[in-house]
Amino acid sequence: MDVKDAIKSRFSVRKYLNKPVEKKLIYKILDIARFSPSGHNMQPWEVAIVTGKTKDELSKRLMDDFNSRKARNYDYNYAIRNIPAFINDRRKACNAKIFKHKHIDPIADKEALHEHIMENFKFFGAPVELFFLREKHLGEGTLIDIGIFAQSVMLAAWELGLGSCPQASIAAYPDTIRNTLKLPDNKIVLFGIALGYPDLENYINKLRMDRDAVDAFSTFYD
Repeated sequence: MDVKDAIKSRFSVRKYLNKPVEKKLIYKILDIARFSPSGHNMQPWEVAIVTGKTKDELSKRLMDDFNSRKARNYDYNYAIRNIPAFINDRRKACNAKIFKHKHIDPIADKEALHEHIMENFKFFGAPVELFFLREKHLGEGTLIDIGIFAQSVMLAAWELGLGSCPQASIAAYPDTIRNTLKLPDNKIVLFGIALGYPDLENYINKLRMDRDAVDAFSTFYD
């Protein structure tokens, strides 16, 4: 698989096979991704690899947080404010497409909506969850570096036969993650990536999102 094919064919996997991922394969993915560029070569990313009983325990605690209506408290400003209409349209279209594919009426069927959201805290059944961390007081520019690194992780995983799904939602309860993994307070939780062998025959994994044409977001200045 070349880079072009990997970028265009990778998608967010929301159902995984019940098949463990070997530690050496996860290591190989990170060993590839570590060559990602970063400002001044600071390499500000840190990754907590969570599997097995620890993953199950953390999943349970996050689900308890969500079910108890615990206030979401990201370590960074995740809230979207003053969103331009054209971007909000993309966001709405994404949600509408997911709900249509899953045959969910988010207004009439609150139970189905609840279960849909809960899938995030179950890590979509993936055997591995990668938590992306950063030192607390680094500037916002480092988020660009970590985003680039995360894309490298997902593309390397895809080439090696693994699916992935980036998850900002799991970072809504960072204290739960820090307490469970015994992370120091100077580490902030940015997002997670579910990782595992994709169940390509599962209906949910037939879903694909639209992408705007180049002309919609590009301007050439001659």
